[in-house]
Amino acid sequence: MRISFFFITLFSSLLTFLAQASVADYFKGVGDKETSSCISGIDFIYMINLDERPEKYRACREKLEAFAISAHRFSAVNGWQLSLEALNELGVTFGPWMQSGGWGTSYLPQDRGTPCHEVVQTIGRNYFSHCMSRGAVGIVLSHLSILQDAYDAGYNTIWIMEDDIEIVRDPHLLSELIQELDAAVGKEGWDVLFTDQDTWGNNGSRIPCAAYAWRPNFSPANPHRFTEKRIITPHLRRIGSRYGAYSMILRRSGMRKILKFFKQYQIFLPYDMEYTQPDDIQLYTVLDDVVTTQINAISDNGAPNYEK
Repeated sequence: MRISFFFITLFSSLLTFLAQASVADYFKGVGDKETSSCISGIDFIYMINLDERPEKYRACREKLEAFAISAHRFSAVNGWQLSLEALNELGVTFGPWMQSGGWGTSYLPQDRGTPCHEVVQTIGRNYFSHCMSRGAVGIVLSHLSILQDAYDAGYNTIWIMEDDIEIVRDPHLLSELIQELDAAVGKEGWDVLFTDQDTWGNNGSRIPCAAYAWRPNFSPANPHRFTEKRIITPHLRRIGSRYGAYSMILRRSGMRKILKFFKQYQIFLPYDMEYTQPDDIQLYTVLDDVVTTQINAISDNGAPNYEK
């Protein structure tokens, strides 16, 4: 009887898992794209910006225009406006074959969308990582929507920014850095180039990363790779992990790898804890910041702080 119940539960969970909508079903169209003033070696430039935050886009646009650069504004997915149905199709639906034990957050209909925090263990329940906010889900969908648009457009190299950038040096230097990286590892030898060394904390100090975050439905083949920090040229280094997604240059291979990962494993973690997860992802950073992020930038990630 116990064995039969187990197989019934397993079969029911498998049906639920197979019926789950694809993350791609919630990608947002980019719409008609303006011709962006691209830097040499970059096919297209995108900037993620909430409709509710026009002042943030204006400020970033002015910074870029000072260098004769323009980015196509992508109307960000507002995670605070996602339905409960959407949230419960985007996360990871827990199955009996998955790893339990870590903490997660669910958005249950009976709780009217109030986040529920518990150990990930309930079969058939949809989970995100612990305290994953609706805003963070929207950020993931915004990045993935752009990656899909760029991949479908046939771009080989794109630059994605969020609307809290700070320009440290002339962004046209990125052309030379891309050429340097191509020469060092080959055009097929890298997937992502970050335009600063590490992200910044609110106290103005760097926040390095050398680890990966737990997922119930995926374990990296080589956990030690996340600790890598290796200088490969006078201006570039290879890394295994980092925080921040506010300024990323992606090769077509990187677009494909990240999209494939999310389409297979759904959304669970914040985006800057997910783009490191594909086992074959190849990440690099500059050693001297070119474009970084504002310290203490206004954010709608943890709560919708914009005027409604």
